[in-house]
Amino acid sequence: METEDRSQATAEPQPAASDPPAAGEGVTEEKLEAFRKFIHEIFSTGHNIEQVPLDKILEEVNQAGSRPDPFDEDEVMECINKMMEDNQVYLDIGTRALFLI
Repeated sequence: METEDRSQATAEPQPAASDPPAAGEGVTEEKLEAFRKFIHEIFSTGHNIEQVPLDKILEEVNQAGSRPDPFDEDEVMECINKMMEDNQVYLDIGTRALFLI
């Protein structure tokens, strides 16, 4: 009877496995543009900066200005993914470094 109980438990809907991630729902176009501006500013502040550690971006994105709606980590990653789709940046997962293209 244990197998029957297990099959019933797995028959319940599992939205995390069947639904795609909600990319694009959390970041408005205005917020994406603010993030793009921040990324371009962070790369232009130093001389010959080729990469910026992701941790630095996560740390400084909300310090750049007094935003009434600060970025959370998921929104930062969503913005980076959108910028990667537009060939504006590249994120090296191994080194956790962001490159401006």
